[in-house]
Amino acid sequence: MIDYMTFDVMWMDDIIANVELKPTDGGTPYVINYIEDFNKQFSPTMEGHITLEELERWLKWRTFPPTRVNAKELLTSLDMQAYNRWGIVRKTHGVMADDEIWIRFKGETLIHRDVCLRKDLYYPEEPNFLEFQ
Repeated sequence: MIDYMTFDVMWMDDIIANVELKPTDGGTPYVINYIEDFNKQFSPTMEGHITLEELERWLKWRTFPPTRVNAKELLTSLDMQAYNRWGIVRKTHGVMADDEIWIRFKGETLIHRDVCLRKDLYYPEEPNFLEFQ
C-alpha cells in the first residue's frame, strides 16, 4: 500500500531526503536530509520540522505554474479537474524536465528509469544488432 504521507526525495536512484508530512510526534512536517549540497537539499537544516510554507515553496518548485499556457490541458492529462500542487506531485512524482530530482512515496518500488523524462539521455536503448544483418 502506498503511503502518500511519507516519501523519499530522490536524485536519480539516491535518497537525498526523507519527509514525513504527519510525523508520529505530531506537529509540522519532519525532514531528514542526507545530502549537504544546498541546491539539492529539501530544506536548509539537515534534520527537523519545517513549516507548511517551506513545504509549499518546495511543492511549487516541483509543479508547473497554474498560469502556464497549457495548464488546463496538463490537468486534463493528469485526470484532474482543478489545480492542486499536492495532487500534481502525487501523480507526477514531482518530476521536472530540467533536473533528476523526484519523489518516491513509501511503499513504492520505482527507480529513476521508471519516472525519468529524458530516457534517451540517461537510458539509451541498446542497439538491436539483429536488425542490421
